[in-house]
Amino acid sequence: MGEPSGNDCDPVLLNSFIVKKQRCRVYFHRGVLIWESEAAPYIKVKLPLKHVVGVEYEHPSELSAFTNEIICQEERPEEYTSFTLHYVTQSKRSKLRLSKVTLTHADPIQVASWVKTIRNYIKELTYRPRCLLLFVNPYGGKKRGQKIYEKNVKPLLARAGIETKVVITQYRNHAHETILSQSFDGIDGVACVGGDGTLAEVLNALVLRAAKDKGIDTDDPHAELPQPSVPVGVIPGGSTDTIAYTLHGTNDIQTAVLHIILGESSGLDICSVHNENSLLRYYASMLSYGYLGDVCKSSEKFRWMGPKRYDYSGFRKILANRGYRSEITILSSDSNSPIDGPRCYRDCGTCKIDESSGEEKPAADWKTIKGRFFMVNGVNISCACAKAPNGFSPYCHIGDGCLDVILIKHTSIINILRLLLRVSSKSRTMFDLPFVEVHRAQEFTLQAMPDPKLELLDPDAPDARTSVWNCDGEVVQGTNIKIRVRRQLIRMFSQRMEEEEHEPSCFVWTIELLPQLPWLRVGLKYSGDKRRPGSRASRS
Repeated sequence: MGEPSGNDCDPVLLNSFIVKKQRCRVYFHRGVLIWESEAAPYIKVKLPLKHVVGVEYEHPSELSAFTNEIICQEERPEEYTSFTLHYVTQSKRSKLRLSKVTLTHADPIQVASWVKTIRNYIKELTYRPRCLLLFVNPYGGKKRGQKIYEKNVKPLLARAGIETKVVITQYRNHAHETILSQSFDGIDGVACVGGDGTLAEVLNALVLRAAKDKGIDTDDPHAELPQPSVPVGVIPGGSTDTIAYTLHGTNDIQTAVLHIILGESSGLDICSVHNENSLLRYYASMLSYGYLGDVCKSSEKFRWMGPKRYDYSGFRKILANRGYRSEITILSSDSNSPIDGPRCYRDCGTCKIDESSGEEKPAADWKTIKGRFFMVNGVNISCACAKAPNGFSPYCHIGDGCLDVILIKHTSIINILRLLLRVSSKSRTMFDLPFVEVHRAQEFTLQAMPDPKLELLDPDAPDARTSVWNCDGEVVQGTNIKIRVRRQLIRMFSQRMEEEEHEPSCFVWTIELLPQLPWLRVGLKYSGDKRRPGSRASRS
């Protein structure tokens, strides 16, 4: 994917360098840097350049700690006898970290030749962003957006040589308005520092912008939507950050930034929400009617409480234990089971689009369900987060063209507490509870059926006979809506998370001890600069 190939971009370099105080033979060929020691203890290291963030000159006497500021002085290659490679390693729990290694040679001309070759190779990785339009929400979550950008994001992007056009959002829909009016000449990526609400605003604007440029009527629920021209990155800065967590397997900030820098992307399904006449919104994580809609609406009155307002409003609505009469019509899918199917990880076969057969999956049939529900959810991704590592729907996939419709029947408060415990469990799901049912679908509709008995139960709302929708953390009004999945409509900067049973490893380079017996190999796994014996070699 965009990697250099062919004779013009296939240089071969060979020389001896000092690496970690050892003389090593160093090779560069086909995008991989390899060095092996010339004397005992024998080591061999493989470093694919697609995982290198940047390379810079350094004098051995001036080698600085990784956390030091980037030197911005003019480079004079004839003065340097060392260069440092900054590269990405994978730590435990899907976290990515930036490490470095320095190579030293007595001849500055040799050093300059290697630096030039490596930089040219990285420059040919065309899928990497060179210029980002970056939105920073200073008000979301714990109001740390601007601090996160200055401390964690800006230095890493500068290290990678990525130009940024930064917009500090000042009001609701600021990012939305900017994207609709912004020229995208020279911009090859959009990113945001904020929560799920900030990302939802960015995604909605990008989809609307792409449709407008193609003259497509977004009010038509059956219109085929074009994919926006640029991928999107999300840097966690909100309350739950479910989309970042689902994509990367963690809400770690540095991990999110490194996914953007490396440039590889994954397709993310987007759901459209229409009423009888027009488009209401697009969403990427979850649309919820009933309990979570009530919580979202009620919490607006307590914004001064910060993220705690959701806990407070949630507790009040549990005690109210409201049920809403609804009619749900579902276009079911014959995709994997939403109860025990395979989970969605890196290189997911379920999300892979078969170009020969087209991307649409055959539908099974329409079904209609009526009843009184505590909550109705249209889940587009697992919605995992730090407090709920399995999420709402653990087997939901990010790019299979389907969503999971989860129906939670009106029940007792005790059962609702059981439900909440299941959502936060690391080992069990809610799907074996008798009052919960789940359907994998390509689209569904919900028709609210007003209940006169509820009109006087809620002193906060005169229209309490029906609920509202919680759409990616925003309140959406509507009692008759249609939701449809748009398969992989957005490309997200993410290599995805690895399967959880894999041991933490460095996917960037392989360390092998090479003793006298060539058939005996013992792997060493790296985490930063610390080494520890392992049962197998790390991934290269």
